[in-house]
Amino acid sequence: MGAELTSAEPARTKSFEDCFRAWFGTVARSAGLIARDPLLGPDLAQEAFARLYERWDRIRSDDHARNFVFRVAANLARSHVRRRLAAPFGLMHPGGVTPDPNARTDEWMDVADALGELSPRQRTCVVLVDFADLDTHTVGRMLGMTEGTVRVHVSRGRRALRDRLQIEEER
Repeated sequence: MGAELTSAEPARTKSFEDCFRAWFGTVARSAGLIARDPLLGPDLAQEAFARLYERWDRIRSDDHARNFVFRVAANLARSHVRRRLAAPFGLMHPGGVTPDPNARTDEWMDVADALGELSPRQRTCVVLVDFADLDTHTVGRMLGMTEGTVRVHVSRGRRALRDRLQIEEER
């Protein structure tokens, strides 16, 4: 399902539980940003970790585990968006439940709306590089694209976000 382990990669050192504790929050928030629904993020992360657990005996390194769980969560989030593309962002709440207004700040909504205007690939690349703090090489391997393609998506996505959020570029 993607990148092969190279001989330079170290063997797996973390248990599944250690990986879950270390990465669940970031995977959930990343998936929520990609899916344009922060309330859905934990469910998508849980599904990604369930799939990781099913394949745990075939996971050869910590990097392989991390790449797998982020890739699955990102793919699940993108599938969610594709299925609900016709619904306006403001109405995308699981089961029609209105979220707690205190849990979603104006800044979050501005960023989520701006992310929602990016293409799915741009949004995925920006979230994984800028939010999940993964390098472009890793994201490329996770998503089956070249590192250059990831850099282009990130660059264009950042520019679109700066324009939409009216943020001046730091020089």
